[in-house]
Amino acid sequence: MIEILTIGGLLVAWSRKSAMFASLAIALYLLGLVLRNQQLVTVAVVLLSFLTWAAFRTTNADVSSSGRRLEDENATGGIALQNLVALRKLSSARVFEDGEIDVSIRIQNKSNLSKVLEVRDRVPEVMRIKKGANYVLMELGPQRETEIAYTIEAPLRGFYTIGPVCIRIQDTFGLFHNEREIHLYDDFLVFPKMEDIKDALIKSRVPKIFTGAVNIRNPGEGSNFYNLREYVPGDAMKKVNWKATARSGGKLMVNEFERDAVSDIILLVDSRSVSETGPVSRNSLVYSTRAAASLAQYFLSRRDSVGVVVYGDEIVSVDRDTGKKQLYVILTKLAGAMAKGNTPLKVVTNRILPHINRGSPIIILSPLEDDPTIIDAVRDLRSRNFDVTILSPSSLEFEFDARRLDRTGYELLKTERDILMSELRGLGANVMDWEPDMLLNTALSGARGF
Repeated sequence: MIEILTIGGLLVAWSRKSAMFASLAIALYLLGLVLRNQQLVTVAVVLLSFLTWAAFRTTNADVSSSGRRLEDENATGGIALQNLVALRKLSSARVFEDGEIDVSIRIQNKSNLSKVLEVRDRVPEVMRIKKGANYVLMELGPQRETEIAYTIEAPLRGFYTIGPVCIRIQDTFGLFHNEREIHLYDDFLVFPKMEDIKDALIKSRVPKIFTGAVNIRNPGEGSNFYNLREYVPGDAMKKVNWKATARSGGKLMVNEFERDAVSDIILLVDSRSVSETGPVSRNSLVYSTRAAASLAQYFLSRRDSVGVVVYGDEIVSVDRDTGKKQLYVILTKLAGAMAKGNTPLKVVTNRILPHINRGSPIIILSPLEDDPTIIDAVRDLRSRNFDVTILSPSSLEFEFDARRLDRTGYELLKTERDILMSELRGLGANVMDWEPDMLLNTALSGARGF
């Protein structure tokens, strides 16, 4: 076991050799006192003095450090310390869940002394080392450098930081280790992974007039045939149906098409404390954020306008917009969603109702637990003619699969949940009890009655 000695606020670790010398010195000192042998006492005092000198020498040794990124290699500034330099580079600052990031660290010895180093790059606990190692024990010569490379796998969404770099340096005599941290940090972002959706079967009852990818049963600019009508001045000649014109006795007939329209889609993501019930990688919040990301990608690719509201201890919203930039903003908000607080759904709907168009589809992603306002909130939405779809990842299933819930408790809670869902369906909402192994496409089809 290695002891830790603190001198001047610095950590000095004892090696086996120093512990052996200290034990020997104390034994000689005690033996000298017992035998009244001045020579033994003198030898013991010399050994203890040498150990004390070596310890203080280690705290003031040439072990200073600095940190910069590889991109800033030519910069002159460091971080407080000087003779060991750490430079880190990440292959990417943004990945999706289960994605990989390559990390490389260059350690440079700027001094004229060789150093025996233990280097550990601190990574977040949830990350997995896929290839290589973030720890190395080496001897680094004077004015030399080495590189450590490893690959981490990011299994869960969120904001993460790699760092600091922990370094342990052995002194010249091998008696003590000086421990320092190079305060070099690199942030990266893990987005929720997305599932490919073929058709969400959702569109607004009151679409906007802008051209989109959803066909509605009204004439206008679009791609699907709607009807034939007589030519009126101003119609483009390319719309003339010459075959129909020939059959109509000389009257010009033109094709009309179904108008393609843009819809407003609102996604409500429940991030209350209860949404994290279950294993870390299999709970309602994990499934809800992945579903929201997938749905946002699908609707935005359809040129719809998508807004997102994440509610937990506070209500965080992303205003409705279209395009790839909107997808990035939504993914960033979903990546940062934390399970905390207990904001009721009714408070959320009261907040957003004045700002959304009647008839807009609203998709609620929630475990539907510990919220007595759910029925009132959905009733209010339906009374205002909103198309409500509820995808509910069941915390009961996550808990039961993880064997944290016995069969009796599961059956009782399951019955209560089924009653709640029946009430919601009775209000006209499309509801699906989303089981853990069910694909999002399947859950959507089940909620919409297909």
